[in-house]
Amino acid sequence: MNRAVVILLCLIASTPAAAEVCDKVRPAWTPQHGPVGQLDDLALFLFEPIGLIAIGLTVGAFLLRSAWFSAVAIVILMLMVALNVSTWREADDITRFAISERCMTAPYLTTIVMIAMAASIVTLTWIKTLDRSKAP
Repeated sequence: MNRAVVILLCLIASTPAAAEVCDKVRPAWTPQHGPVGQLDDLALFLFEPIGLIAIGLTVGAFLLRSAWFSAVAIVILMLMVALNVSTWREADDITRFAISERCMTAPYLTTIVMIAMAASIVTLTWIKTLDRSKAP
């Protein structure tokens, strides 16, 4: 009987901690915003520090047009994609609680946008290389 009471108290005591995951995972989200959809997830990602780094790398690659910088930017963007996908695929308790609180969703659109950023950098670098080889 005592064992059952202790287990019940532990389960009840752990609930408030689980309910406050979203303010740590997604500080810009509040329950008044409603459940997070794909566009919301993309917007939240792009305005977080890692999203701003992704935007900065893409803009830097476009402005500098350096093959080395582009290569580094692509590698970093692909590492971000891997991190984003692995966080979702290998969800821990925090991610599961965030999903259950509806402040996190599958990052399909976010992943597609990051891959598109990397592809645009590749295309820009490839076009620049072709333009150089055509020049006299």
